[in-house]
Amino acid sequence: MTRQMKNLFLCKLMLLTTLSCVFVIASHAKGNENLSGKHVLMLGLNDNVRSNYFPLVMITEATGIKEDMIDKEYNSIIMENIIASSNGSHKFISACASAHKWARMITVNGEGDNSYSDLSQVSADEYRDALEMANADYLLVMNQHYLKWQEKPMRTLFHIVSYTLFDKDQNEIYRGSGYFTSMNLERPDRLRRTSGRTSSRIASTVINQIK
Repeated sequence: MTRQMKNLFLCKLMLLTTLSCVFVIASHAKGNENLSGKHVLMLGLNDNVRSNYFPLVMITEATGIKEDMIDKEYNSIIMENIIASSNGSHKFISACASAHKWARMITVNGEGDNSYSDLSQVSADEYRDALEMANADYLLVMNQHYLKWQEKPMRTLFHIVSYTLFDKDQNEIYRGSGYFTSMNLERPDRLRRTSGRTSSRIASTVINQIK
């Protein structure tokens, strides 16, 4: 092997070694990024669908959802959309209030876009255990789905979704709301589509709060 060929071989070997190191470092960084992602336990409260116009029986007639399942259906639709729209290392986990006895101690104050949750009566031990079992760092409470009907200037139904974010120590981190509109009460499949953008904005807002 000539000296020129030998030098060329050594250069190629050094280049391959460098590229391999870069790949390992990049892979390691990506792995660390995923490990650093936060988990958010989402909790849909019982009986959290309210309206200034529609009683539950009317909601059932228009949507086909049984009265005792209205809150669960509305919560599930929003939480499923949040999960579907959240890309990256952060993970959202959905749960219903009936799965946690301590959730009955959560009180919701206010109404519509001014509603928020209060955890002051919730047992600290039960709260911590619930988050640990879900491997979660935060709790996102779906406070209320407020169906606000207006006749003027145009007949419109505002779907106002309010939520409160808490950390592991039950401290409130953020409270907010989002809304979407429709002409009438909608069945679950249609509601799932019309609430998609609002759910995505909720997910983005929560992720920005926990970064």
